[in-house]
Amino acid sequence: MKILLVGNFNKDQQFSMQKFTDCLADNLVKHGHEVRVSTPRAIASVFCKATVSGGAKWLGYVDKYLFFPISLKLQAKWADIVHICDHSNAMYIPYIKHQPHLVTCHDLMAVRSALGEFPQNSGVGKSGQLQQKWIVKGLAAANHIASVSGSTQNDLQRFVGSSVDCRVIYNGLNYPFKPMASQEAQVCLQSYSITDGSPFLLHIGGNQWYKNRLGLIKIYAQLIKQTPGSSLKLVLAGKPFSAELRGLIQRYGLDNRVIEVTGASTEQLRALYSLAEAFVFPSIYEGFGWPIIEAMACETLVFTSNRAPMNEIGGKAAIYIDPGNATQAATTILEALNSPAIIKQAKHHAPVIIDKFSTDNMVKNYIHYYQHILKQALV
Repeated sequence: MKILLVGNFNKDQQFSMQKFTDCLADNLVKHGHEVRVSTPRAIASVFCKATVSGGAKWLGYVDKYLFFPISLKLQAKWADIVHICDHSNAMYIPYIKHQPHLVTCHDLMAVRSALGEFPQNSGVGKSGQLQQKWIVKGLAAANHIASVSGSTQNDLQRFVGSSVDCRVIYNGLNYPFKPMASQEAQVCLQSYSITDGSPFLLHIGGNQWYKNRLGLIKIYAQLIKQTPGSSLKLVLAGKPFSAELRGLIQRYGLDNRVIEVTGASTEQLRALYSLAEAFVFPSIYEGFGWPIIEAMACETLVFTSNRAPMNEIGGKAAIYIDPGNATQAATTILEALNSPAIIKQAKHHAPVIIDKFSTDNMVKNYIHYYQHILKQALV
């Protein structure tokens, strides 16, 4: 097959979506298919370093929504099938509507936020609301959509109805995560102040409201309160701390216990997973939750929210907490960490989860979907 993957604008800095597209492209080629990746070019925004805010954001809109569709329409003629890899680009559907196509829907968080469904994120402006309506309109016009989880599928069908052909295709690991030997991991992390031998819990994510970093600090504070003599630290890897997060850490007197890690490479993240006592992921909402399977692939114990899709992804290999109840969550974490039987049972189920969410499974499922779509196009 000749497959055109439509990726995200580099200057928008949507790194997880770029990794998804690159991973899919590389592995489709390994399966013998011809692949091209099409992304908007920086024309209006050529002198902008990033297009995530201010005037640069609007210049990015010109590149994405005015210039790129013309180019996409021409490039699509080469392909047997066009795959829009991120639903936030669903507004391109009219330009490829008459060719076999599909869209991958990762989550509808922004759409739901624009509709006021999340009180924690109610400040969506008029332009943002219009953009999300445009995305939903594009999704409703698509013939085929893949959702990355059953939870995302449920959200999707609520907005586009049952007329669109939808199926769940789980994400796979976009990097070969596996355990790293302790000594190698310590060398890998020597630029950070976490190699003194102290045990630590790990979280990986940004400052977005749904990642619940503030809630995690409250859970960790309760954990320390319940075990005052503990040397257990907390490592937060990802974006630099927000002022609000830093203030909460200081308020709880945890400055010397909470470690900030920014700019970590993927190998350094693998080292963090491998050294951590456990990975704690108390998200309020996710479309999928890649870090859950990344941690499991590194044989790390996972604590995550007892909410969809986290409990859909973690299955029997994760231990579940209520992200809104810090005291109860801390108690659950401590009980599990002190119970070899609980740890053994969780890790026993991890290989099944890792196999289920393998990159190979993901790619094969997309290939089967492409074939199904092409057969339908011939009818």
